[in-house]
Amino acid sequence: MRKKLASALLIGLLLFAVSYALDLLLHWLGIPGSDTIINDLVVGAIGGAIGAFAAYLWVRFEAEKQARAREKMILIVELNHHIRNAFQTISQAIVIADEQQRLRLIDTALERVDRVLTELVPTVGDVSTPRLFLDEDRNPPGTTARL
Repeated sequence: MRKKLASALLIGLLLFAVSYALDLLLHWLGIPGSDTIINDLVVGAIGGAIGAFAAYLWVRFEAEKQARAREKMILIVELNHHIRNAFQTISQAIVIADEQQRLRLIDTALERVDRVLTELVPTVGDVSTPRLFLDEDRNPPGTTARL
């Protein structure tokens, strides 16, 4: 932020110097410099304000870009967690001999992937930490975890 403020002040100073150089030219043409010094200060102040506003917009843009990147990282963590768990269930279901139970586990895993994609993806900007447990994933105390 300090660097941005220094840039704004430098822009204002440059505008003042250019304006003053033009005033010297006007003085050489016969117009007194005392008539234009206030004008130079106003031009410098306006230039500094424009530079400060541009710096503010740039800082805000960078903050929004960083927030979007953070949201994407959180979504990736969430999707990775839930989809890996679903694939783990599918890989474990392969070794089950009972076909009905195997198909039920695979259906459960596919429903989980579908639920994750329909519940988590549309709400990407609503959370600040990854949601590693969906409401149905939590097991009450004293019960065993699902596959």
